[in-house]
Order: sequence, then C-alpha cells, then structure tokens
Amino acid sequence: MHTGSVLILRTLGVPRVTGPAGLLDVTGKSLALLMFLALEGETPREVLADLLWSDQGGEAARRNLRVQLHRLRGSGLAEWLEVTPGAAALRGEVQVDLLALRAALAAEDAPGGAARVGGRFLDHLSVPGAAEFGTWQERVAGQALDEQLRALDALAAHEAARGAWPGVLAAHARSLGLDPLRERSVRAQMETLAGRGQREEALDAYRALCRRLREELGAHAQPLPATRLLAQTLAQDPGPTRGVAPGLSGNAAPPGPLVGRSAEVAALRAARTILVLGEAGIGKSRLLRGAGGDALVLRGAPELTPLPFGALLDALRAQPSLAWCPEPLRPALVAALGAPGGSGLPDRGATLDVLAQALLALAGSRPLIAEDLHWLDAGSLEAAFLALHRGARHLWLSARPEDLAGRADVLEVLARVNPPRLTLQELPLEGVAELITQLAGREAPLFTARLFEATAGHPLFLMETLRDLRERGVLSERGGRWHTPFDAFTVDYAEVPVPPSVTQAIRGRVERLGRVTRQLLQAGALWGEAFPPALVAGCVGVPVGDALDELERAQEARLVTPDGAGFRFGHDLHRRAMLDGLSGARRAHLHAGLAALAPAGTPAGTVARHFERGGEPGRAWPLWVQAAREAEGLFAHADAFALYGRALACGAPPREAFAVRVARSELCRHLDDEPGREAELTALAQLAAGLDDAGCWADLAARRAKWHTERDEYALAVAEVRAALERFGGALDDDVRSALLLEGGAALACLEDWPASALLLQESLALTRERLPVRASNVLYWLGYGAYRTGEFAQAERAYRQSVEVLPAGTLSRGRVLSLWKVGACLRRLGQFCEAAQSLREAGDSARTLNAGSIRGLIVAEQAALAFDQGEREVASALAAEAQTLLTPGGEEGWDVLRPLLAALAARPVTALG
Repeated sequence: MHTGSVLILRTLGVPRVTGPAGLLDVTGKSLALLMFLALEGETPREVLADLLWSDQGGEAARRNLRVQLHRLRGSGLAEWLEVTPGAAALRGEVQVDLLALRAALAAEDAPGGAARVGGRFLDHLSVPGAAEFGTWQERVAGQALDEQLRALDALAAHEAARGAWPGVLAAHARSLGLDPLRERSVRAQMETLAGRGQREEALDAYRALCRRLREELGAHAQPLPATRLLAQTLAQDPGPTRGVAPGLSGNAAPPGPLVGRSAEVAALRAARTILVLGEAGIGKSRLLRGAGGDALVLRGAPELTPLPFGALLDALRAQPSLAWCPEPLRPALVAALGAPGGSGLPDRGATLDVLAQALLALAGSRPLIAEDLHWLDAGSLEAAFLALHRGARHLWLSARPEDLAGRADVLEVLARVNPPRLTLQELPLEGVAELITQLAGREAPLFTARLFEATAGHPLFLMETLRDLRERGVLSERGGRWHTPFDAFTVDYAEVPVPPSVTQAIRGRVERLGRVTRQLLQAGALWGEAFPPALVAGCVGVPVGDALDELERAQEARLVTPDGAGFRFGHDLHRRAMLDGLSGARRAHLHAGLAALAPAGTPAGTVARHFERGGEPGRAWPLWVQAAREAEGLFAHADAFALYGRALACGAPPREAFAVRVARSELCRHLDDEPGREAELTALAQLAAGLDDAGCWADLAARRAKWHTERDEYALAVAEVRAALERFGGALDDDVRSALLLEGGAALACLEDWPASALLLQESLALTRERLPVRASNVLYWLGYGAYRTGEFAQAERAYRQSVEVLPAGTLSRGRVLSLWKVGACLRRLGQFCEAAQSLREAGDSARTLNAGSIRGLIVAEQAALAFDQGEREVASALAAEAQTLLTPGGEEGWDVLRPLLAALAARPVTALG
C-alpha cells in the first residue's frame, strides 16, 4: 500500500534518487535497475537479468538480480518497488525529470521544459558487465540530448518573443554547454549579439567555435559554410596581428605555445581520467593546462607531502571566501578546514566525503588537474578520485615516473582506479620547427636544426635556451624578425653558444639578475613552490620594497610568476636550480629564519620542518606533535604516525615521548599494524622504567593487557591488570584505574569467568559513565558480551544498545559499529526480525564508511542468517557467499554464525538458526 510519498529520480546529469527524507544512497547496478524501471515500466525479470548481467548466464544472472532487488528494498525503496515472481516495476508517485521534460515538450511549455534540462543522461554511470544496459543507455542518451536541445530552442524563441535578449543568449549558452559544437546555437548567438550592436562579441563567439573545432576535430576543421558566411558578413576589420616571440619576454607574455602535442590533447579530452607521465620539464603541465583551459589545479609540493590533505586544504584555504560552496556543505567544510582542533567530523570517511564535495563544488564544470603526484599527499588524491566518482567532468594527473615509484601510499590509491597512462616524449624536429615558426613568425630551418640538436627537443630546455640567448644578446628582434650575429656567414648555426643543460641555462639567467635576487629566490625555493615577499625579504635582510623590485625583475625573466600577494616559481626546475650549490650552512641559516618569520596560519608541520632543518630540534618537536594531532583530527592515521615519529627524532623529552608513544601505539591499532604496536609497547616500557611514575606504569599495564587479550592470551592480560592494581592501586587516578578495570574485565569475560568479569566492569563503569563516554561504551559492550555468551539475549541487547547510546551524538567508531552488530544479533535470536534488520543495516552502512572489511564480514554473516530465518533462502545464500570473502580465514568470530548457515543451506530442509 502506498502512502502518497514521492520518489524523485534525476536522470539528466549525475543521477540522484531522493525520497521523503532526502537523498538515498543507491549506486551501481541498483541505480541502473531503478532508472531502467522508471523509464521503461514493468519489465520481466528475465529481461532485467540479461540487461544488467550480460556477461553471465542463466541462474547466476537471476541470482544476482534477486540480491539487487533485495538490496533496493532495503535501501528505502520498498514503498515504490513492486516485485512479482515474473516481473519488477515501480508503483506509486515517482517523478522522473526526463519524463517531465517530454511532457513539457508535448504541452509546448517552453519554460517548464527548459527547467528540466540537466545534462547528459545518467552522466558518469558506468555498469561493468552490462553491455545490454550500456546499449540502452547510449540510445536514450542520444534521444535525451535531442529533447533537451529542443527545449532550450523553444525557450530561446519564448524569450525572443518577450524581447528578453539576455534570456535568449542564456538559452543558447546552455545549449552549447550540452553540445559545444552545435553551430545552430552559435549562429543564433551571433545574430542576437549583432542585432544588439555587439558585433565584436558576435565575432568572439565565432572565434570560440573555431577554437573548439580545432581542439576537438583537428587543426584543419572549419565551421559550416553558413556559419563562415555569417562571420564574413559581420567582420569589417582584420583580426589582431600576431605578436613576435611570445613567451620570451614581457610580464604579460603567455608561456610558450603548445606545439607537437595534438595527439596527446585529443587523448586527454577523450579520457575522463588519465595519468600523464614524463621527466621534469617535458611539458606535462603545459599540456594539461593547455587542454584544460581554466581547469582547477591541485599541485603536489614537497613541503605539503607530509601533511594530510595538504594540497587540497592549501587550495581550499587559498579561496577568498566560501561563496562558491553550497550552503548546506559550509558548516562541515569550515570544521574540516579548522586547525588545530581537527575536522570535528565523525570519521575519516566523512572528512573525505566533505572535502571531495568541496572540491567538486569549487571545480564546477571545469576539468580537475592534479599535478606532480610524486609530491601529492595520498589523502588529496583520494578526495580527487571521490570527486571524479561524484561527477567531476575530468580528472587529469601528472607525475615523474622515477619519483612516483617511491610513493607507495600514492601508488596504492592510484591502483584502485588504475587510470590509463600517457607518456610524454621530447618534441620531434617537426614540433621544434612549429615552435620556432610560431615564435619568430617565419620558418628558420637551420636555426631549428641547431636547437633540436642541442636540446634533443626537450620543451623547457628549448624555452630556457631561447631566453638565455635573448638575454645575452645572441638572439635579437628587428622588424618582427629574429636575428643572430651569425646570420650572414653561418652554415648550420653551430656557432650559437647554447648552454649545456637546462639547469645551466636557468643559472645563467639568475646570475645576471644579481646577488640579492639570487638570495631572495634561494630563500623562496627553501620555503616552497610559492612564497610571500615579506618572508624572504626578512630572511635575506632587505626592505620589503627592495625585495619586490628584485622579484619583479625575476618575474620579467620568467623565473617566477605572480601568485596572489606573493610569487610562485615558473617550474620546479627553476626552483631546483636555486638550491643547487647552496651550502649546508646557508641552508640551515635560511631554514631557521623562515621558521622564525613564518606567517600566522602556516601549518605546524611546515614550521617544524624548517626549525628541524635549521638546527633547532627543540623548537621543532612540539610543532611535529601539533601536526600529528591535526592529522589525527582528520583521521589520517598513517600520516599522524609518521609525524609523531618526526617529534621523537627531534628529541622530545621522556615524559612527552611517553605520550607520543602512547598515541603511536593506538594508531597502530587503527592501521592493523601489530608488529608496530608491539614495538611501541616495548619502547613505552623503556620510557616508563626511566620515569618511574605510577601513572605511566599502570597505563602501560592496561595497554599490555589489551594487547594480550587481542592475542587470545587472556590469563596474561588478567595477570598484568592484577599486578598493576596491587602495586599502584592507591596512587592511581580514576582514568588509569578504570582503564585497568576494563581490560581486566574483558580478559575475564573471554575466560568465561562471568562473576569476576562483571565485578570489574561494573566498577569501571561507575568511574567512567559521566566522564569518559567512549570508555563507558566499551565497558557496556563487554557487559553485553557476558550476557550474550550465557544466552541472556534480552539483557545483552540492553547493554549493547546502551553502549551505542552513551556515545556522543554523531560518533562513528569501530566500537559503535560492533555494538550495533551485536544489537542486531541479539534481536535476531529474540525473533524480532524487522528491528534486527534495521540495526544490521545501520551497522553495515557505518562499517562501509569506516572501510572496515573484517567488521562488515561479521555483519553480512548475521544478515545472511537473518534472511535464512525469514525464509529468503536465495538471498541468504548470496549474502553467505559475500561474507566468506570478508571474514578473516581461520578465525572464529563470524564463522560461528556462518558455518551452521552454510551447513543448513547445503541440507535442503529449512530450519531456523540459533
């Protein structure tokens, strides 16, 4: 029975499913199935199985369809999904934007139809192994594009009839957003602009079309005759003449032209994501930015690599305001950007999701470029890939292969998507010839051959060589032509003094700028890719005004470019050339000065690095600790572990080192690094021996007890706790004492000494319920465990539920997920199947957010048993198969439910499971 609730399906653009309570999490084949039913109506199950599992046959496809239908019902769609033995359909009130668009077109409702225009049909929805669905999707996408363009044409006519010319232009612009090469819309734009007296703007629209045609279809592509004729009619003056030697001088000169890369540009624009590989200076950035236009760029940089989400947070914090950010996202983004208190979000998954949404909103319809993966932190790359999954238009990446090979963390993230690779090589002779022709305004075959021989077609070396020759007076310009002193007598321009390497060419230009400029650039190079003038001026000891004069000279030499209120190196090779030959003593002096003068708001890890390299480890270690805590706040556990290590390496005092080791031992639990955790416990014992402090010894005993319990060494855990309580009992505060009691009670529960366990746990609960909610939740979990193991399922369910309820609102942790799983398990055994399903579903969603595969195995095993108890044998079989892939082989937890279930499934009679 339908309640009248409305289900809203968006098919144009990135697909979305919205119910009465908001967006529903429907993805993959579930989403494809839902959209197909919405548009095609009631469909036989056999057709659906073939549609979505084209690569499988018969029973396997039908079984997968049954599981998908089961999951759709469980994802909040049961009210609208109707499944019979022979077919599936949607019932009730379902609103579909494409159907609404078609209805508006039929009713000649121009504004209503245009309001439904949203973009490519099911944009970015890819369904592996479903060739039949792909064929259907492409067919409907073509129809939907034509219908949307018709709607926008109708809107333009409607606006023209009202004399609303801005509305006419906006409608045509929307059409070009759907189909950038649609000349009908371009001509309509041109005619509208010309009619309003904006002839030059009309010609700009024509030129933009020409550029798009060349970029998409090749250098010789031209508009249709009708479009060319209209442009010729409008044109009265010739276009602007081409300047001479762009990119070699002048503040406003663009970088060297993009030549010899037409195939690579085509490959980029055809790929939603791609990794461009090549050595430094080969032209990766020039290619990506040339193809991407006004793309949003994330830059990896060495100074940001150790910082979690460093490149992404740097880009977001650089925005002057949050006007670009959707209003509902702003509070969470502000929380994620806030330092040093951490993100304020419940877990790493939520933090990653917020940052990915922010990246997607900031990029808008622009391509997204992630440069220099070999320096990018893994978190920023994860967020970029998530933004791609959420609908980013393009994500193009670049890296130096030799440096990327040493970044195991980045390679692990990269492997999840495994984008296609594009390797850049040096320009061929023909490409160098094209470059010289564009720069000089004419062909120069002999000079081109000399440059090609000297530089091997290396793009940056070519440009640096030309600039070097120009600055030395070897290359000059007269009357729009290039000249050298060797023009009159040379045979092959072998006399032209070409620098031996790109680094030498850069050094030569720096030396010609003078000592002060060189020192300012050296300080800037140590700070990072971008640097503020006041900072480097203070390090070098010159007034800020004088420093700006010198840096503007470096800008004219194209060594740096403006970057907000500061400057940025034009290329990493420029930066590296500044650092080559810099003595160790001067490096340390500059590092110390940079740390002392660091602007307010500089990340703690950045300042710590400069203090450390400046020979001041005592000022560095507290900042490394602060950086590590910030990383923990962002749930970047591996980064936090490494940052704490930097604090230890800088000589944190023993008591502070103990706290650092404690934090590292807990991080090892999150990282499932048992050898690392054991090493930290050993180091803690050595520190405790030196400190001889009761609190430290007892804290260590609690951690050792937990370690033993997790290794099934329960008697050793109990012995650790009892020895600590006997030795230090009277000297312990409530925090440490409650930790010991908790670990002792847990170990005794595992030994099935229920009375002794309950005694310790109840005492611990009394010490923690009001002050330490997370520990209180853990205590309640173990109290539930004891009741569960003795068959007191109602009592166990109450304890497990209290374990969830005592946690602060919004908390998402492994403990909460485990308690939800156990609530569901108890409810199943009590026969409360609906409530059990709800608790297990919530546990499963949380486990996916935490990316906790082993916990998901426990939950899926319980869901399989629940399906079996409810008589859904086939669903139980499919879920059991999934659980087997998630559970730890050879373990006991989860298998105690799964093994009897597998046996019951193998034996045909249906009996309820215990």
